[in-house]
Amino acid sequence: MKKLGILWQLFWEMFKIATFVVGGGFAILAVADEVFSKRKGWTKEGEVVASLPLFQMFPGIIAGNTAIYIGRKIAGAWGAFAALVGVFLPSVIIFSVVSAGYGFIPLGNRFLDAAFLGLRAALTGIIFAMVWRGWRKSVDGLYGYAALAASLSAIMLLHVNPAVVIAAALACGIAAKTAQARSGALTLRSTWMIPLIFMKYGLLAFGGGYVLVPMYINDFVGKTAPFLQLQPGEFADVMALTQMTPGPIAVNCATFFGYRIGMADFASPFAAVGCAFAATLALLIPGSILLYVALGSIERFRESRIVQGILFGVRPVTIAMMLSALWAFAGMSVWTRGDGGGSFSVVGTALAVATALLMIRRKAGVVMLIFASAAIAVAVEALV
Repeated sequence: MKKLGILWQLFWEMFKIATFVVGGGFAILAVADEVFSKRKGWTKEGEVVASLPLFQMFPGIIAGNTAIYIGRKIAGAWGAFAALVGVFLPSVIIFSVVSAGYGFIPLGNRFLDAAFLGLRAALTGIIFAMVWRGWRKSVDGLYGYAALAASLSAIMLLHVNPAVVIAAALACGIAAKTAQARSGALTLRSTWMIPLIFMKYGLLAFGGGYVLVPMYINDFVGKTAPFLQLQPGEFADVMALTQMTPGPIAVNCATFFGYRIGMADFASPFAAVGCAFAATLALLIPGSILLYVALGSIERFRESRIVQGILFGVRPVTIAMMLSALWAFAGMSVWTRGDGGGSFSVVGTALAVATALLMIRRKAGVVMLIFASAAIAVAVEALV
């Protein structure tokens, strides 16, 4: 019974995080680190965030890899399964509803826009606090600062794939410790191909959900696409919705595409939800299995110089990844539009700063800050 209780808690905590956190894998990672270390005491502070480069080494989405890491650490294989279901189930539910009612969503509603501005601002502050806390643990000495600067420049200025940056950091770290001592589009158009389509994406998703966007465009957008043939404008709206709604962005997209393929083939909402579920599950399976197996090997050989070199090499890259995410979310908070455009937002900037300060001083919980930020943004919009 005790084991069942732990599994339920893992599922429920990840379910709540995925339900209420807007912004994708980086945001879910940051919130999960806070919840499971501060509230539950099941992980060390900053442990999950420090594992980000490890997650980036394997295919799969960041939110799914986060769930596998936490679940496996707490309750083994069943814990990993419970946490993974918890992190993707809200997206299947929410985005199936979004997909069914896509044409009726008031995307231009100013109060809805204000609420999401508040959510983005809160997440900007939360990620800043994570960077602040993890800096001393992850960046130390000449190598640490050099690796941070090089990684940040490669990711943000040169737009190098994060997987390449991590591979370089791994090689440097192993060398240092040793010295001390695109896939083609599928052409079949059947619903039964859904698992294969999304398993392909799951195997190629190095660096998070945004890496999959070019593949989505190739397979689903335009008259020559083998699936759906969405209009570019509709795809842009879908991408905006994936960032405005809770859950991992890659999972939201998989749910939407699976739902639309199911509707096209069966014209039944119930069958479409089943297809959405299948697409989401197929997206998560490859990376989850690979990471689960790899975690066991890394723990078994933790004293190895190679493993120590891996951890030493990628630790500064953690901060670079978080700073990259912080920059993206800051742009979404400082400006009124979620794409980093529009007019300057005093409210969004103030909420981001206030959230960061409260997080650093440990004056409030993560979920409370997220809801409070959204509520304040809506209240201010109603008053102006």
